[in-house]
Amino acid sequence: MGDMAKKALGRGLKALFQDDGFVSVSKDEAEESAPVGSIGSLPIEKINANPFQPRKEFDETALEELKNSILENGVIQPVTVCRDGDGYQLISGERRLRAVTLAGFKFIPAYVIEAHDDSTKLELALIENIQREDLNAIEVALALKSLTTKCNLTQEEIARKVGKNRSTVSNFLRLLKLPLQIQDSIRNREISSGHARALVNLPGEQQQLKVWKQILAHQLSVRQTEALVNRLFKEQSKPVHVASSERSSYLTELESVLRNNLATKVRIVEKKGGKGEIHIQYFSNDDLDRLLEIMRHE
Repeated sequence: MGDMAKKALGRGLKALFQDDGFVSVSKDEAEESAPVGSIGSLPIEKINANPFQPRKEFDETALEELKNSILENGVIQPVTVCRDGDGYQLISGERRLRAVTLAGFKFIPAYVIEAHDDSTKLELALIENIQREDLNAIEVALALKSLTTKCNLTQEEIARKVGKNRSTVSNFLRLLKLPLQIQDSIRNREISSGHARALVNLPGEQQQLKVWKQILAHQLSVRQTEALVNRLFKEQSKPVHVASSERSSYLTELESVLRNNLATKVRIVEKKGGKGEIHIQYFSNDDLDRLLEIMRHE
């Protein structure tokens, strides 16, 4: 995109086409098509919905606010589309498309990319949406899961394509193992992804739901939730003491540090002669992958 187009986008839809070969455009008139790799103002009626949209719910109040902003300032960021028969298929920007439609516009600025088959369209749509910051953690997790099940991508391939660490991808996918009540709570932004990452480390739905209810009842912060989870781990762990003396305070502190860093149960077993064992518990293959990823970076 040239500097002129970037400046124009910053001033909204009406400024998109002017000077240097661009033409004046209003909300009711623009070009009918645009070549791949370019930005054009496309007819909304020619843009088909994105069947792979990870966002399942659209807040009506937020859409109304976006509509009002568009009426005042124009569309600051174009949607992304690809060719689809005689029209286009939306890749990302469904909120903007809905808001522009509510505003009464017939055209919307759109960036046209190339996608030859449904598999590529699916991959592009999911990746484009995952990279947006306004999706909740469960929407991101479901989109990532679709990349594994529908696009047959490994977690390493997904991490590379979406620009995230493999451990981050794994952590998002683990959220889908939480009880549906907690997943809905994440969707509704009652709890954050930080709360959810602490909850997912608890073994069993009963404990997860118990701590979740405490988060809501007492408005616990992420740090407080992590401390509560660690305390539960500590209560459930029964360290083996050497027969002759009290357990070393150093080992107890080290055990706590490892438990916090790894976010799982850790038990240090002290033996005679300065020897011992470190027991690190994991709850699934994904959890094991997460722990290995952490250890590689330590």
